[in-house]
Amino acid sequence: MPGVSPASRALVGALFVACSVYDVPPSVEDTPSGGGDGGGNGGAIIATAGKSAGGGNAPTSGGTAPASGGVSGSGSNVTPTSGTGGDTMPSGGGEGGVPGSGGDPTVNGGEGGAPPVVVDNCPNDPAKNEPGTCGCGFPDVATATLASCKTLISKLLHRYDFEGTGTTVTDRVGTAHGTVMGGATLSKVSGRGVVVLEGGTTGSYVDLPNGLVSVLTDATFEAWITWGGGNNFQRVFDIGDTDYSPPENNPRYGKTYIFLSPKIASGGVTFGYSLMSSSQELLVTGTTAMPQALSQVVAIADATADTLTLYMDGVLIGRQAWTGALSSINDVNVWLGRSQYNGDPELTATYHDFRVYGAALSAQEVATAFKGGTDPAFLAK
Repeated sequence: MPGVSPASRALVGALFVACSVYDVPPSVEDTPSGGGDGGGNGGAIIATAGKSAGGGNAPTSGGTAPASGGVSGSGSNVTPTSGTGGDTMPSGGGEGGVPGSGGDPTVNGGEGGAPPVVVDNCPNDPAKNEPGTCGCGFPDVATATLASCKTLISKLLHRYDFEGTGTTVTDRVGTAHGTVMGGATLSKVSGRGVVVLEGGTTGSYVDLPNGLVSVLTDATFEAWITWGGGNNFQRVFDIGDTDYSPPENNPRYGKTYIFLSPKIASGGVTFGYSLMSSSQELLVTGTTAMPQALSQVVAIADATADTLTLYMDGVLIGRQAWTGALSSINDVNVWLGRSQYNGDPELTATYHDFRVYGAALSAQEVATAFKGGTDPAFLAK
């Protein structure tokens, strides 16, 4: 402008710039687009006056950017810088956005599902409902430490539970039925079958079929009796022959035999075997006699392992090395409650159950049989 001094021209320019900053509303392109990463959660940052060096990316969350006041800083992670020439705290900036909110931590989640349905996998066994062996009659927690009752079933050859009337003793597993001799008959105790043997020298006993044992390699004999006490050398069972001619049904001196006694003169409950009378007996003897109460006694002849073993109420009493054989016994007298020796008294006891297994039971199987009791649900009736 002619006639105007340089200082005046500078003043006019400064006023023009100032007016352009404060009086001109921002265009659409100057409306802040977010403030990039600097926008953060909870609303945009306060925009600086004047146009910034560059626009940032859209905010990831938060409120709406200010309607005026210039564009926020660039989308880097550093603090955005203001544009040149602008006031760092503009008076015309709009309100910041409304902070975003997270989920309410006090609100509970949805309800859980219904409890699992327990399926009874052993509907015929009231003591069991979980997978395992059904029919044993005792809970799974017990069978975890005992043998499967199914193994007992598979090894059982003969079982006499003394159910019925008269003198016939029925084999519930096989066909080796027996007879009560000496005037006794089958009866009941607490609703279950028994045979009561009265002892003495001409008392009653049970006679089982010949050849019951000599056909076996290994055998286990399990008896449940309530012993009535009395003299030594009574017999829970005695299987063999005598030196009498003929030996069948004629006790005198034992010759070849295997037997179990509640008590002998030199000790307690005893399991014995001999092929040459008493002079060659091999004995497994406990320290005490059988109790005069319902008890389980188990005698095992294991030719495979060459041992004779005795248990009382599931507990090991003793074991002896043995090189004999059941096949060497002439078992023409298979007696419960009677000795091959005519000088020994008959058994004074109530007989609840007698079982013969065609195998040597393990300690766990003996314990399982004891757990099952005199009338287990898993054995044939």
